[in-house]
Order: sequence, then structure tokens, then C-alpha cells
Amino acid sequence: MAAALHAFATAGFDGASTRAIASDAQVSISLLVYHFKTKEDLWRAVLENIASMATMKQLLANATSEMSAAKRLMIAIRGLVELFAEVPELHRLMTLEAHQPSERLTWIIENVNRKPFDAMCALITEAQAEGAVHKLSPERLRFAIVSMAAVPFSVSAEYQFLTKRNPFSKIEIEATIDMIYKMIFIQEP
Repeated sequence: MAAALHAFATAGFDGASTRAIASDAQVSISLLVYHFKTKEDLWRAVLENIASMATMKQLLANATSEMSAAKRLMIAIRGLVELFAEVPELHRLMTLEAHQPSERLTWIIENVNRKPFDAMCALITEAQAEGAVHKLSPERLRFAIVSMAAVPFSVSAEYQFLTKRNPFSKIEIEATIDMIYKMIFIQEP
């Protein structure tokens, strides 16, 4: 899965080669084809694997129902930043797939993105009703949160070159989380 994710996030679906993926994964092409009949099957398996890490349930694993929506949103933001720090290829892959309409993008939206998108927007709306989050479009805020959470890691070489800081360091991860909180919340809950 890691080799396939790297290939799809680096070269895109069309540029990724199943032979190269098999080689990088140190498995035979016949074994890869045995498990994944087509490149599309492999691509979907990669996305489903990532989707299992990016559910709101996963992002809110440390939250309780007694917490305010703002506090739960803070936990979700932390989870997103940590996810993108762990799997920077996720944002790279989405950037390659989401820039134009396609059957693959439709599949991603229907099978991977829709539920977490709706859940995050609902959580933002709830936190706005509490007066903790800026009164902007919840959809735009969700895209802003994802962007701020993902970009330092998906363009890590540029980030490190320009800032002289490693975005994957614990200090930088915490600084990214803190920056997002300051941008999204009117006051920290």
C-alpha cells in the first residue's frame, strides 16, 4: 500500500506503473496482479486504506460527547495535522485527482470524502453556534483547515528550504496546530 500510495501521489494514476509499484514493494508483478486485478483496483484499495484513517470517528477518537463542539473541532484539527504529517502523500494524491472532474474524483467523493466533509462542516457549524468559530462558510473553513493542515507536509522540501525548519518535527507540528487554532477560533475553548 505504501509503495502504491507513493506512486499515485507522485506520478498520478496515469503515470504510476504497476511494475514499478511491485518493484518498490519488493513483490512480484504476478503477486500484485493476483491481489489487485487492475491498477484501478489497487488505486481504490489505497484510497480505502487512507479513508479508514481519516474518518471523523478516527479524528475524534480522543473526544467525548460531553465536550463542546469547539473542543471537538480542536481535537479533529489536531488529528488532521497529525494525519497529514504521517501521510503527506494523501494531500499530494488529492491535489492530483481533484483539480478536474473525472470518474476517479467522483468515486473519491462518494466513497471517501463526502461523509468526513459533511461531518466536519456540521461540527464547524455547531462550534459557530457556540460563538467559538468565525462566522464564515463552514465549507470554506473546512477547505481552509485541510489546506493549513496539509500543505506544510505535502510541500515539505519547499517548507524546509524556505523556513529552515523541518515540518515533521514535533515543534513544527504543534506550531501548525496552534496556527490553525488562531486562524479558525475567535477564542480558544
